[in-house]
Amino acid sequence: MNGRSVWREDDAETSLSHPPKRQKTFHHDSSSTARHDHYTIAWICALHIEMAAARAMLDEVHEALPRHADDSNTYVLGSIKQHNIVIACLPADQYGMNNAANVMTNIKRTFSAIRVGLMVGIGGGVPSKADVRLGDVVIGTRVMQYDLGKFIGDGQFQRTAIPRIPHHLLGTAVSALRSKHELDPSRVPSILRLKLEGYPEYGRPSSPDRLFHATYDHQSTTASCDGCDQSKLVPRSRRKANDIMIHYGAIASGNQVMRSGTTRDNVARQLDVICFEMEAAGLMDILPCLPIRGICDYSDSHKSKEWQRYAAATAAAYARELLEELPVAKAHAKFISMPNSHQCSLHERRQRLLNSLRFEQMDSRKSTIRTALAKTCRWFLSHPDYQAWLDPEKLTQHHGFLWISGKPGAGKSTIMKFAYSSMKSKSRNKHAITAFFFFNARGEYLEKSILGMYRSLLLQLLEGYPDLQAVLDDSEINSQSQNGCPSLDVLKDLFRSAVSALGQRSFMCFVDALDECDEQQVVDMVQYFEELAEQCTNKGVLLRICFSSRHYPYIVIQRGIRLTLEDQSGHGDDLATYVASRLQIEDPVLLEDLQTQLLRKAAGVFMWVVLVVDILNKEYRHNGLALRKRLAEIPSDLSELLKDILRRDNENMEGLLLCILWILLAKRPLQPKEFYHALWSGLSLEDLADAQIPDVTVLDASDSLNRFDRCVISSSKGLAEATKSPQPTVQFIHESVRDFLVKERGLHELWPDLGFDWESLSHEKLKQCCTLYMNHTLLRASVTKVLSEAKPDLQMGISKEYPFLEYASQHVLYHANAAAEAVPQDEFLSHFPVSNWISVNNLFEKFKVRKYSPHASLFYILADKGLPELIRTRLKKDPHIHVSGERYEYPLFAALANGDKDVVTAVLNSRSSACNGVDITEGLNHRKDLKQYANRTPLSWAAQEGRISIVKLLLHLETTVDDVDGRGRTPLSRASENGHEVVAELLIDKGADVNASDNFGWTPLLHASANGREVVAKLLIDKGADVNARDNFGWTPLLRALANGHEVVAKLLIDKGADVNARDNLGSTPFSLASEKGYKAVAKLLIDKGANIDPSNTHDQHHSHAP
Repeated sequence: MNGRSVWREDDAETSLSHPPKRQKTFHHDSSSTARHDHYTIAWICALHIEMAAARAMLDEVHEALPRHADDSNTYVLGSIKQHNIVIACLPADQYGMNNAANVMTNIKRTFSAIRVGLMVGIGGGVPSKADVRLGDVVIGTRVMQYDLGKFIGDGQFQRTAIPRIPHHLLGTAVSALRSKHELDPSRVPSILRLKLEGYPEYGRPSSPDRLFHATYDHQSTTASCDGCDQSKLVPRSRRKANDIMIHYGAIASGNQVMRSGTTRDNVARQLDVICFEMEAAGLMDILPCLPIRGICDYSDSHKSKEWQRYAAATAAAYARELLEELPVAKAHAKFISMPNSHQCSLHERRQRLLNSLRFEQMDSRKSTIRTALAKTCRWFLSHPDYQAWLDPEKLTQHHGFLWISGKPGAGKSTIMKFAYSSMKSKSRNKHAITAFFFFNARGEYLEKSILGMYRSLLLQLLEGYPDLQAVLDDSEINSQSQNGCPSLDVLKDLFRSAVSALGQRSFMCFVDALDECDEQQVVDMVQYFEELAEQCTNKGVLLRICFSSRHYPYIVIQRGIRLTLEDQSGHGDDLATYVASRLQIEDPVLLEDLQTQLLRKAAGVFMWVVLVVDILNKEYRHNGLALRKRLAEIPSDLSELLKDILRRDNENMEGLLLCILWILLAKRPLQPKEFYHALWSGLSLEDLADAQIPDVTVLDASDSLNRFDRCVISSSKGLAEATKSPQPTVQFIHESVRDFLVKERGLHELWPDLGFDWESLSHEKLKQCCTLYMNHTLLRASVTKVLSEAKPDLQMGISKEYPFLEYASQHVLYHANAAAEAVPQDEFLSHFPVSNWISVNNLFEKFKVRKYSPHASLFYILADKGLPELIRTRLKKDPHIHVSGERYEYPLFAALANGDKDVVTAVLNSRSSACNGVDITEGLNHRKDLKQYANRTPLSWAAQEGRISIVKLLLHLETTVDDVDGRGRTPLSRASENGHEVVAELLIDKGADVNASDNFGWTPLLHASANGREVVAKLLIDKGADVNARDNFGWTPLLRALANGHEVVAKLLIDKGADVNARDNLGSTPFSLASEKGYKAVAKLLIDKGANIDPSNTHDQHHSHAP
């Protein structure tokens, strides 16, 4: 082929069903193995348009990696097939070999594993026998620095250019690809269509390809050649259908732009070059690169920029095709950072799934349980039941189950923590793993659900035995596309599979406080473990499970060991040890008498003993004259004791109630200083506290118990405490306190005025606490100063000075929402200072992406925060919900992203998720990925998803039926693409334009045809859709249907009058496509309908045998 490979654009694949797709963006998580040495290909560009074309060729754009300290480059990292690529561009307006060399030097500094380089972009062609034309691609098989040489005696310049050859690996790849093109057309046209179809500015220009004689200079003061003498054009034969050629030969490289036709020809004759450019020679000494140049001009004075983008695109497309041919370096072949399981490393995917199992408070409950008093609990380790549980010979008798039950407050959690810690210290070897999960009724959902339990136990098992992580790869259990945390059912299957693979190793689980989880969940979980334990016993797998709970009357295990804590003599001994060590009475006779009476009344309940010992010690410190009488008066029942403690005196009952409400109803547990200011704020409402906010920045160093902890104890009458942890929080001393107040209605006994709606009324009180605190004059002045100066130290200072401000600002709306069921919030929302609230909220928001813009709407904030009652309240005042902006654009998308069905229902202004008997939220895919909602409106999203009920609700909310999204597409376009006939019909009935075109010129019928949606296509045509509408590339619905293999739709379109001789911008016809696809019946139908068989059409010639 005389040093060139010819491809024609009408030889290319034409089966594109969608506008161009953007690359996926992959963010390396903390466990990713991505490193600089995974990148082996350098792709250098000189211009920003070249870099844009290069980026478009990537399958995926990767997250940035740190640069070398001396590296001034900016990179785009990505991948094409199996290759990881570094793309870099020369600085703006800085061209030439030296700048190119600097860029490559920096690349090598940061990415030491780079093995080959590509210099891809535009170049100037040389008219010659090679017949180089605009848009052609030149591959530099050698590089000549044409401005290198010396002046000889007669003043002439003698060039001394030495041929520089690209890397041999690139040379062999070029040869392989070139040989392939001898038999099959290049894939460059299909690559251009796939990657740049949505960017018409990178398409072939409409301006003519004009070559003037070398001696004729440009005449106009503008870049256009319209004013040049057209008689000076070089006559050239016309190529068929805008054929583009790929040429192979020498490239001239220099530091000056070649603008002279005569100089161009002289250099070309001397060095035998077919292209001029300015960078490649600067790279060859650093890394032998392959220049790939798209021809944008003829290196003469008639230069213009009209062909530059197209030339950059053709060069980039060839570079991609070459990389698909280039072998992958073995050392790096395994790392392909695509987010799907077929292309990312096994280790990376496993680590991502393991990380998804973690949650923040996974072990918080265990850490708050007090460590057993010295010399207590030891009896448990030698107890016959415990020893039988450990005995592998007795496994068939109990199937590995041990269930510890006891009264509330008996000390079950302390025993469980002690047993777990003892076993953990003994099983530090590779054949035994001990895991735990302590349910926490006071915690977040995962802390008190079996979902959290399975996640925790599975994570501990897989991290303890890393080889078991192979279960995560089982596609029959866990979808290979799974990125987030698996569902509950999948977790159970994964856990079963991992346990079954233990072999001779053992796995022991301690699961505490089953009573603090939903009862039905516990029933299901126990049944699951019974089945699993039976399977393990039959296989000889050593699985042991120790449960603890209150006396569950409804849960029975078929096999297992039951141990009732308060019936054990060792437990009684522990109570005696505690009393002996903590009861501070000097009279030995009195002490012994009280100990005997106290232990008899305790009935094995440790918490009762703790409370009574504290009461007796206080009485003894006061006078100690009536201790026996006082002990006799104390109720033996724990609940009655709690009631007695709370009502013994009536002092500061307002403070006691406020204390209880904050511990019961706070969105999250408060820290002691937060609690201190929250209590002050609430008492200020009742005019029971000083108007001045108390100073919390000064502490008495000599005080072993600071005033904040004392406040917790005194305000709760000793029933609350600050946890012993680095970040202490306020909680009840035992779950039995909460049970007494709520489940046993202790609150109503003590404060009967709270009434039936006590929770809503209480949340209203807490909301007022937050509001009063935020609006305090002194605090507002401090906030204004911090916001105006924006200094980090001032921000830290305000947190220390006003510790309750963060909670108050972030959760005032939460309490308002909870109060809304009984207390109207219309007035509160009407006067809510949105702008000020945003400023304060953003002050404490740690993640930038979660901060709100100054103009965020209150409705969006309510949806993002998941506050359905306030949303419904707001909608009564303002039914316009489609206010765009913020992270998720629309309130509906924020609700969807956060996965709250009730909030979605509220945003749609529906009182119930049931609409005409159909749950509008059923099956909704709640996704946090912003890309899922990008460029959508709520109506276009609902139409695309086929959500007819949601579409109706949105239309009822005065949504415009033809609202266009970010791609210029209407809801009807989205529904048509996805074949949602009922939605499409509804939209049309509401007035949707059946011929509306998007940014790419696609109409609803084009979308339906390209995706094979026959029923929708017929509906659209019947409603007046233009069967011959054309997109920006000249494609009609018939061409799209044929290109994508939808024969039935093609026949429908032909029957409905589609133009059988329509040609796209590159000359493809329905007949050529039908012939290429082998659709004989369609081809015959086209002929019957008058289709022309054009002998000059490549497709028609090739498929001349078609009927």
